[in-house]
Amino acid sequence: MLTLQEQQKIMFKLRCVAERDPEDIVANRASQLAYELEDSGRIHRLTDVDRQLIAYAFRKNYQPTRVGGVA
Repeated sequence: MLTLQEQQKIMFKLRCVAERDPEDIVANRASQLAYELEDSGRIHRLTDVDRQLIAYAFRKNYQPTRVGGVA
């Protein structure tokens, strides 16, 4: 079982992919999954594709383009 901090880290990594990945399909899917994971039960219903996307997000290790709302 994942802790709340681990879930938040996954959502953060997915949001970074959504913001920075050059492939629109990947970016959109990452954004959608991050949004869906805000539902606490969704983390327990991950598909293989979801898991692959999460692994991709951690491999890419994108950083946000803005920190604290400042560009």
